[in-house]
Amino acid sequence: MSLEDKIIKKLNSSFFNSNKNLVGIGDDCAYLNKEDLLISTDTFIENTHFDLDKSNPKQVAKKFFNANYSDLQCSGGQPAYCFLNISFSKKKSEFIHHFIKELTSLLKKYKITLMGGDTTKSITDISLTMTLIGKPFQKKIFLRANAKEQELICTFSNIGFSKLGYDILYKSKTIRDLKLKKQSIKQFLSPKIYSYAALLTKLKVSSCMDLSDGLIIDLIKYSKVSKKRFHLNNLDNLNPTLYKKLNISDYYNYVLTSGEEFVPIFTIPLNKLSSAVDFFKKNLRVSIVNIGSVLNGSGVTTDEYDLNQIHSFDHFK
Repeated sequence: MSLEDKIIKKLNSSFFNSNKNLVGIGDDCAYLNKEDLLISTDTFIENTHFDLDKSNPKQVAKKFFNANYSDLQCSGGQPAYCFLNISFSKKKSEFIHHFIKELTSLLKKYKITLMGGDTTKSITDISLTMTLIGKPFQKKIFLRANAKEQELICTFSNIGFSKLGYDILYKSKTIRDLKLKKQSIKQFLSPKIYSYAALLTKLKVSSCMDLSDGLIIDLIKYSKVSKKRFHLNNLDNLNPTLYKKLNISDYYNYVLTSGEEFVPIFTIPLNKLSSAVDFFKKNLRVSIVNIGSVLNGSGVTTDEYDLNQIHSFDHFK
């Protein structure tokens, strides 16, 4: 168990609430049933989530917004209000001015009202925290616990570019294909923003989770909450470009551990797969990939690759 998981487990045990009107720790958002409100919050720390030598203010703002927006969408909602906390040193004020300009532009674009927050002085690194409040498109929100046996596990195609971009920038990963190199760096620094919550609602998906820490580690969390086994297959089709360009070991490493993708992992009945594929292709120009099935049991399994060779993301390593 990672240090992050230990801290969350301790907090959960200390503040466990059996109130049926509340959904708290364990999903992408908190849900206040009585008020019909979804609430999510996320923090970005300089030199942990972004690096001023590699990222410009516009890229940081877009990624920061995306991390928060995706969380609320994966619970089936649309954000309406925002609270923003910023800590920074005076010498980084110019960066913050440009960051705020881009962030407010995104908030206006997605019709989110900034209601307040806090601004404080930091000695060195920038700290950014956003809280989004919104309403679900329907009364029944998407909970990880609602995954059902025999349902299909689906997500967007082309997962893996984000981690490859990180490795190119920070681990001197050599990629001779200039187009692939540029695409991967762009996805890492400024991942594309998708608006998909309304589409998931229309499809009546059973459960959903935001892909932010990597497919394997996120599915392990999904499995724990739903008390089901997530069996993976069809992984060769998850990212056709990387499958062609990389050796097989690298391919599985990237598609299974790439974080900060900010796309949904969701479960649907078998008879809805075809309509889901067509629906997302038509409305969002995104390819949906079925990557496995929900089965009785626990954990994440696959017959396609040895998962013991996978080193998943950990905030504290």
